[in-house]
Amino acid sequence: MAAKKAAKKKSKAVVKKAAPKKAAPKKKAPPKRAAAKRAPAPPKKPAGPRYQIVHWEIQSTQPERLHGFYRDVFGWEINADNPMKYGMVSSGGGSNGINGGIGGSMGPTAKTLVYASVPSIDEALGKVADKGGRTVMPRTDLGMVIMAIFEDPEGNAFGLVEDMQ
Repeated sequence: MAAKKAAKKKSKAVVKKAAPKKAAPKKKAPPKRAAAKRAPAPPKKPAGPRYQIVHWEIQSTQPERLHGFYRDVFGWEINADNPMKYGMVSSGGGSNGINGGIGGSMGPTAKTLVYASVPSIDEALGKVADKGGRTVMPRTDLGMVIMAIFEDPEGNAFGLVEDMQ
């Protein structure tokens, strides 16, 4: 019987022909990634220092009148107890504010000025002239401040205060 079982196993063990292999499906290439976006290059810093605005000024043909006006409108403390009756304005802005002043106008009209701090007024006025501006008030030492005023090529007045360090 053992011989019969062995013959039976042999007949079952007939090697089946393997089916032809199917080609493996082609792998899809991973989707292409979009090119990484680069942040724009930071703007180039201008050569030399950047000058801060350190003071503003309202020039008036009637400064005393404007002292009261701005005191009432904004609650500013204005001290004009000086020989020029120049109203030094404490705007109350703390470290976020810039104090200023209200004084007489150098001409027939009122205007508003801002002042930038510069190491050398003469050097700054030279650059102003080179770029088409003009000096309105040259470097002037007033004792408590050294200042100048120029007009840009469009006629806007702008003040300079020399660093007093």
